[in-house]
Amino acid sequence: MSDRPNGGQEGSAGDRRASDGIQLPMRRREMMATSAGALASLALYACGAGEGDTTRSAAGGATSAPDCVLTPEQEEGPFYIDFAQVRQDIVEDRRGVPLALTVAVVDSNTCKPIRNAAVDVWHCDALGVYSGEPSEGSAGKTYLRGIQLTDGNGQAEFATIYPGQYPGRTTHIHVKVHIGGQRGNGTYSGGRVSHTGQLFTSDRHDAEVFALAPYNRNPAELTPRNADFIFRDQHGSSSELTLAPVGANLARDGFTAKVTLGVDPSASAA
Repeated sequence: MSDRPNGGQEGSAGDRRASDGIQLPMRRREMMATSAGALASLALYACGAGEGDTTRSAAGGATSAPDCVLTPEQEEGPFYIDFAQVRQDIVEDRRGVPLALTVAVVDSNTCKPIRNAAVDVWHCDALGVYSGEPSEGSAGKTYLRGIQLTDGNGQAEFATIYPGQYPGRTTHIHVKVHIGGQRGNGTYSGGRVSHTGQLFTSDRHDAEVFALAPYNRNPAELTPRNADFIFRDQHGSSSELTLAPVGANLARDGFTAKVTLGVDPSASAA
Protein backbone atom coordinates (compact mmCIF):
# COMPACT_ATOMS: atom_id res chain seq x y z
CA MET A 1 0.00 0.00 0.00
CA SER A 2 1.19 3.48 -0.79
CA ASP A 3 0.96 6.54 1.40
CA ARG A 4 -0.17 8.41 -1.71
CA PRO A 5 -3.61 8.21 -3.35
CA ASN A 6 -4.34 5.58 -6.01
CA GLY A 7 -1.49 3.31 -4.95
CA GLY A 8 1.16 5.95 -5.39
CA GLN A 9 0.28 6.79 -9.03
CA GLU A 10 -0.57 10.33 -10.05
CA GLY A 11 -4.04 10.88 -11.40
CA SER A 12 -4.86 13.94 -13.47
CA ALA A 13 -2.47 16.22 -15.29
CA GLY A 14 -3.15 18.78 -12.59
CA ASP A 15 -1.24 16.59 -10.14
CA ARG A 16 1.99 16.91 -12.13
CA ARG A 17 4.86 19.25 -11.32
CA ALA A 18 7.66 20.96 -13.15
CA SER A 19 11.09 19.34 -12.84
CA ASP A 20 12.44 22.29 -10.87
CA GLY A 21 10.15 21.28 -8.01
CA ILE A 22 8.90 24.84 -7.43
CA GLN A 23 5.28 24.08 -8.32
CA LEU A 24 3.95 21.75 -5.63
CA PRO A 25 0.53 20.20 -6.32
CA MET A 26 -2.21 19.61 -3.81
CA ARG A 27 -2.25 15.83 -3.63
CA ARG A 28 -5.59 14.17 -3.01
CA ARG A 29 -6.47 12.88 0.44
CA GLU A 30 -4.07 10.09 1.35
CA MET A 31 -5.40 6.59 1.98
CA MET A 32 -6.40 6.06 5.59
CA ALA A 33 -6.48 2.28 5.81
CA THR A 34 -3.72 0.65 7.82
CA SER A 35 -1.77 -1.93 5.81
CA ALA A 36 -1.89 -5.61 6.65
CA GLY A 37 1.84 -5.49 7.31
CA ALA A 38 1.39 -2.76 9.88
CA LEU A 39 -1.37 -4.71 11.63
CA ALA A 40 0.79 -7.81 11.73
CA SER A 41 3.56 -5.80 13.35
CA LEU A 42 1.57 -5.47 16.56
CA ALA A 43 3.33 -8.62 17.75
CA LEU A 44 6.61 -7.26 19.15
CA TYR A 45 9.49 -9.47 20.21
CA ALA A 46 11.14 -8.05 23.30
CA CYS A 47 14.51 -9.24 24.59
CA GLY A 48 14.39 -8.69 28.31
CA ALA A 49 13.31 -5.03 28.34
CA GLY A 50 9.90 -3.61 29.14
CA GLU A 51 7.95 -1.81 26.44
CA GLY A 52 8.20 1.52 28.19
CA ASP A 53 11.88 1.27 29.13
CA THR A 54 14.38 3.80 27.86
CA THR A 55 17.71 2.41 26.72
CA ARG A 56 20.74 3.58 24.77
CA SER A 57 20.63 2.67 21.10
CA ALA A 58 23.42 1.08 19.12
CA ALA A 59 23.55 4.31 17.11
CA GLY A 60 24.02 6.36 20.29
CA GLY A 61 21.62 8.58 22.20
CA ALA A 62 18.54 7.75 24.23
CA THR A 63 15.62 5.97 22.63
CA SER A 64 12.04 5.62 23.83
CA ALA A 65 11.95 1.86 23.18
CA PRO A 66 14.40 -0.96 23.85
CA ASP A 67 16.77 -1.96 21.05
CA CYS A 68 15.71 -5.59 21.12
CA VAL A 69 12.25 -5.22 19.70
CA LEU A 70 10.95 -6.00 16.27
CA THR A 71 10.39 -2.57 14.74
CA PRO A 72 6.84 -2.48 13.33
CA GLU A 73 6.41 -2.54 9.58
CA GLN A 74 4.98 0.55 7.92
CA GLU A 75 3.82 1.33 4.41
CA GLU A 76 6.50 1.46 1.75
CA GLY A 77 5.11 4.77 0.55
CA PRO A 78 5.55 6.42 -2.82
CA PHE A 79 8.21 6.17 -5.45
CA TYR A 80 10.44 3.31 -4.38
CA ILE A 81 12.98 2.54 -7.09
CA ASP A 82 15.30 -0.46 -7.03
CA PHE A 83 18.17 1.97 -7.51
CA ALA A 84 20.64 -0.38 -5.78
CA GLN A 85 23.44 2.21 -5.76
CA VAL A 86 25.76 1.85 -2.77
CA ARG A 87 26.81 5.35 -1.73
CA GLN A 88 27.04 7.36 1.44
CA ASP A 89 26.46 10.86 0.04
CA ILE A 90 23.01 10.97 -1.57
CA VAL A 91 22.55 14.75 -1.76
CA GLU A 92 23.68 15.38 -5.36
CA ASP A 93 22.44 18.87 -6.32
CA ARG A 94 19.68 19.23 -3.71
CA ARG A 95 19.82 22.26 -1.43
CA GLY A 96 18.78 21.97 2.20
CA VAL A 97 19.80 21.65 5.83
CA PRO A 98 22.54 18.99 6.14
CA LEU A 99 21.53 15.74 7.84
CA ALA A 100 24.10 13.15 8.96
CA LEU A 101 21.91 10.05 9.24
CA THR A 102 22.98 6.93 11.17
CA VAL A 103 20.77 3.83 11.05
CA ALA A 104 21.69 0.95 13.35
CA VAL A 105 20.25 -2.49 12.62
CA VAL A 106 20.02 -5.11 15.37
CA ASP A 107 18.65 -8.64 15.52
CA SER A 108 15.34 -8.45 17.37
CA ASN A 109 15.82 -11.99 18.66
CA THR A 110 19.41 -11.81 19.93
CA CYS A 111 19.92 -8.05 20.38
CA LYS A 112 23.18 -8.29 18.42
CA PRO A 113 24.14 -5.82 15.66
CA ILE A 114 23.63 -7.16 12.14
CA ARG A 115 26.65 -6.77 9.88
CA ASN A 116 26.30 -6.27 6.11
CA ALA A 117 22.60 -5.47 6.21
CA ALA A 118 21.80 -3.15 3.32
CA VAL A 119 19.98 -0.04 4.52
CA ASP A 120 18.07 1.42 1.56
CA VAL A 121 16.74 4.98 2.00
CA TRP A 122 14.87 7.49 -0.14
CA HIS A 123 13.04 10.73 0.58
CA CYS A 124 11.74 13.92 -0.99
CA ASP A 125 13.71 17.15 -1.32
CA ALA A 126 13.07 20.44 0.49
CA LEU A 127 10.12 21.21 -1.80
CA GLY A 128 8.51 17.80 -1.39
CA VAL A 129 9.67 16.32 -4.71
CA TYR A 130 10.99 12.75 -5.15
CA SER A 131 13.61 11.86 -7.74
CA GLY A 132 13.23 9.39 -10.58
CA GLU A 133 9.51 9.84 -11.24
CA PRO A 134 7.90 11.26 -14.40
CA SER A 135 4.83 12.23 -12.36
CA GLU A 136 7.10 14.35 -10.16
CA GLY A 137 8.86 15.95 -13.13
CA SER A 138 12.09 14.25 -12.06
CA ALA A 139 12.50 11.34 -14.48
CA GLY A 140 16.10 10.16 -14.66
CA LYS A 141 17.13 11.95 -11.45
CA THR A 142 18.66 9.97 -8.57
CA TYR A 143 19.02 12.48 -5.75
CA LEU A 144 18.23 11.50 -2.16
CA ARG A 145 18.39 7.75 -2.81
CA GLY A 146 21.03 5.24 -1.83
CA ILE A 147 22.15 2.11 0.00
CA GLN A 148 24.76 1.63 2.69
CA LEU A 149 25.86 -1.68 4.25
CA THR A 150 26.08 -1.87 8.01
CA ASP A 151 29.47 -2.19 9.66
CA GLY A 152 30.52 -4.44 12.56
CA ASN A 153 28.47 -2.29 14.92
CA GLY A 154 25.39 -2.69 12.76
CA GLN A 155 25.53 0.95 11.63
CA ALA A 156 25.04 2.53 8.22
CA GLU A 157 25.68 6.24 7.66
CA PHE A 158 24.36 8.66 5.05
CA ALA A 159 25.04 12.28 4.17
CA THR A 160 21.74 13.79 3.08
CA ILE A 161 19.49 16.79 3.72
CA TYR A 162 16.53 17.27 6.02
CA PRO A 163 13.47 16.14 4.02
CA GLY A 164 10.67 18.48 3.03
CA GLN A 165 6.96 17.84 3.25
CA TYR A 166 4.02 17.52 0.88
CA PRO A 167 0.30 17.86 1.65
CA GLY A 168 -1.02 15.30 4.12
CA ARG A 169 2.32 13.87 5.27
CA THR A 170 4.67 14.84 8.05
CA THR A 171 8.45 14.85 7.48
CA HIS A 172 9.78 11.32 6.92
CA ILE A 173 12.45 9.16 5.32
CA HIS A 174 11.54 5.84 3.70
CA VAL A 175 13.69 2.83 4.56
CA LYS A 176 14.09 -0.82 3.63
CA VAL A 177 16.53 -3.27 5.21
CA HIS A 178 17.82 -5.99 2.87
CA ILE A 179 19.48 -9.13 4.25
CA GLY A 180 21.60 -11.72 2.44
CA GLY A 181 22.39 -9.87 -0.78
CA GLN A 182 25.73 -9.03 -2.34
CA ARG A 183 27.66 -5.87 -3.12
CA GLY A 184 29.54 -5.64 -6.39
CA ASN A 185 30.66 -2.82 -8.70
CA GLY A 186 29.09 -0.22 -6.46
CA THR A 187 25.64 -1.80 -6.45
CA TYR A 188 23.68 -4.19 -4.21
CA SER A 189 21.67 -7.13 -5.49
CA GLY A 190 19.83 -10.20 -4.25
CA GLY A 191 18.81 -11.01 -0.71
CA ARG A 192 15.44 -10.32 0.81
CA VAL A 193 13.70 -7.36 2.43
CA SER A 194 13.48 -7.93 6.19
CA HIS A 195 12.05 -4.53 7.09
CA THR A 196 10.06 -1.79 5.36
CA GLY A 197 9.25 1.39 7.23
CA GLN A 198 9.64 5.12 7.64
CA LEU A 199 11.78 7.33 9.89
CA PHE A 200 10.30 10.43 11.50
CA THR A 201 11.65 13.79 12.62
CA SER A 202 10.03 16.06 15.25
CA ASP A 203 7.51 18.87 14.96
CA ARG A 204 9.86 21.26 16.78
CA HIS A 205 12.73 20.67 14.40
CA ASP A 206 10.40 20.78 11.42
CA ALA A 207 9.32 24.29 12.40
CA GLU A 208 12.94 25.40 12.73
CA VAL A 209 13.96 23.96 9.39
CA PHE A 210 10.93 25.09 7.42
CA ALA A 211 11.62 28.71 8.37
CA LEU A 212 14.84 28.46 6.34
CA ALA A 213 15.52 28.54 2.60
CA PRO A 214 14.71 26.64 0.45
CA TYR A 215 12.04 25.03 2.67
CA ASN A 216 10.26 28.36 3.06
CA ARG A 217 9.46 28.19 -0.67
CA ASN A 218 7.47 25.01 -0.13
CA PRO A 219 3.76 25.97 -0.21
CA ALA A 220 2.64 22.83 1.62
CA GLU A 221 1.24 23.52 5.07
CA LEU A 222 3.24 21.77 7.79
CA THR A 223 1.66 18.51 8.90
CA PRO A 224 2.40 17.59 12.54
CA ARG A 225 3.23 13.99 13.33
CA ASN A 226 -0.02 13.20 15.12
CA ALA A 227 -1.98 14.34 12.05
CA ASP A 228 -0.04 11.92 9.85
CA PHE A 229 -1.91 8.64 9.51
CA ILE A 230 1.21 6.52 9.13
CA PHE A 231 2.91 7.97 12.20
CA ARG A 232 -0.33 7.83 14.20
CA ASP A 233 -1.74 4.46 13.08
CA GLN A 234 1.36 2.47 12.17
CA HIS A 235 3.53 2.88 15.29
CA GLY A 236 5.60 5.80 14.02
CA SER A 237 6.96 6.41 17.51
CA SER A 238 8.95 3.17 17.12
CA SER A 239 11.09 4.76 14.40
CA GLU A 240 11.60 8.33 15.58
CA LEU A 241 14.95 9.89 14.76
CA THR A 242 17.06 11.26 17.60
CA LEU A 243 18.08 14.67 16.25
CA ALA A 244 20.86 16.93 17.51
CA PRO A 245 22.15 20.18 15.99
CA VAL A 246 25.77 20.01 14.85
CA GLY A 247 26.63 23.68 15.36
CA ALA A 248 25.25 27.14 15.99
CA ASN A 249 24.29 27.78 12.36
CA LEU A 250 21.48 25.36 11.54
CA ALA A 251 21.33 26.17 7.83
CA ARG A 252 25.05 25.52 7.43
CA ASP A 253 25.77 22.84 10.04
CA GLY A 254 22.52 20.88 10.15
CA PHE A 255 21.73 17.88 12.36
CA THR A 256 22.85 14.43 13.26
CA ALA A 257 19.99 11.92 13.15
CA LYS A 258 20.14 8.46 14.71
CA VAL A 259 17.76 5.52 14.97
CA THR A 260 17.91 1.82 15.79
CA LEU A 261 15.81 -0.69 13.86
CA GLY A 262 15.17 -4.16 15.27
CA VAL A 263 14.68 -6.69 12.49
CA ASP A 264 14.28 -10.44 12.20
CA PRO A 265 17.05 -11.36 9.74
CA SER A 266 15.30 -14.61 8.79
CA ALA A 267 12.02 -12.88 7.89
CA SER A 268 10.81 -11.29 4.69
CA ALA A 269 8.79 -8.10 4.99
CA ALA A 270 5.40 -7.91 3.37
